[in-house]
Amino acid sequence: MKSGTITAVHRDNKQKQRYHIDLDDEYAFSVHEDILVKYNLFKGTEVDEAFYTEVLVAEEKHRAYLNALRYLGIRPRTKTQLHSYLLEKGFLPPVAEEVCDRCQEQGYINDEAFARQWVDERLRLKPRSPYMLRMELQQRGIDRSIVDDAVRGVSREDELVAARALIEKKARRLEGPPDPDEERKLLSMLMRKGFSHGVVQQIRGELRQRNDG
Repeated sequence: MKSGTITAVHRDNKQKQRYHIDLDDEYAFSVHEDILVKYNLFKGTEVDEAFYTEVLVAEEKHRAYLNALRYLGIRPRTKTQLHSYLLEKGFLPPVAEEVCDRCQEQGYINDEAFARQWVDERLRLKPRSPYMLRMELQQRGIDRSIVDDAVRGVSREDELVAARALIEKKARRLEGPPDPDEERKLLSMLMRKGFSHGVVQQIRGELRQRNDG
C-alpha cells in the first residue's frame, strides 16, 4: 500500500496514453490516461491507501476492457470466448466477468446475433447440418436456448441445399456418376455430419436418378 502526495506525473515515452505517477518524489504506479483524468491524478493530489487501492483496481479493469476491445475488434466473439480470453491474459474472474457484462451492455458482444450470423454464414459458405451447427455453437459457449432459436430457423430446404453442396463438392472428384461403393461413402459422410435420415434418403434418391440418367 502507498500513500502520499503526487509530486510528478510523467508521460511514457513509447505508450503515449500511459502515465507514471510519483508520490513524495518516488515512483509509485502507472495508469492509463483515462484513469489519470477520471481520478484527477495530477501534481498536488493527496493519495491515501484506500484511494490508492481504488485507483489500481480501476486501472486493472480498464486494462482488461482495452484488451477485450482489441480482441473483439478482430472478429465477433461469444461472451464465453471473451471471458476465457481475459482469464488467459491473467485477469481475475470477477474482473473478466465485469468486463464481459460491460461489453454486452455496450453491444460489443451479443450471443443471439453471433448465433444467427454463424448459422447464416455457415449455410452460405461452409454447409453444415443443423446438428453440426448446434454443436459448433455450443462449443463456443452459447446458451442452449439461444442455440435452439438460431438453429430452429434452418428449414428442411436449407438442410437439403447444404447436403447437396457437400455431395457436389465430393462428387466433383469422381469420374462420372458415383458407383454403389462411392454412393455409400457419400451418404455415410452426410450421416457423420449429422444430416437427418429424411435428407440422407432424399439425397440417395437424387444420386440414383443421376445414375439412371
